[in-house]
Amino acid sequence: MLQSLFRRAEASVDNAIAVVLARALVALPFLIAAGFATAALATYLYREFGSETGNVVMAGVFIVIGAITAGIVASRSKTPDAANTSQADTAERKIENGASDAPLLDPMDREVVAATLAALGPMAIPFVVRAVVRNLPLVAALAAAGFILSRQGGDGSESPMQPAE
Repeated sequence: MLQSLFRRAEASVDNAIAVVLARALVALPFLIAAGFATAALATYLYREFGSETGNVVMAGVFIVIGAITAGIVASRSKTPDAANTSQADTAERKIENGASDAPLLDPMDREVVAATLAALGPMAIPFVVRAVVRNLPLVAALAAAGFILSRQGGDGSESPMQPAE
């Protein structure tokens, strides 16, 4: 019974990995070409305007590219249809009122995360344990800081600091 679940989870993870690798293989030559184009443009700008001005121009080019990319990403994420808009408004009102019962993850995303954790969890445990043991002082310091920060403050009468006289 659980074996079929594990097989489906492994197949789902394998499929997701294959899709990501295929996209990375397609993008890799373009990234390399962009690197060479950047180097050529920088060399040209250094030769024409000097190194300081060339670097400023290159920084400006990347700022413009970043702003355009941010605008495209923001416009794609802000184009829900009318039904999603009303649901988003309702969810925002609930969040503002403090009564958020909206799910943290989409059901499909939750299923993918669960499948990934089921498939990769047993393999990841030794690495996680090794990393925690290697960084035990840091983990202990973080745990102590979390404990101290999460404690409830009293009424202030038990202050260890005494006023100066």
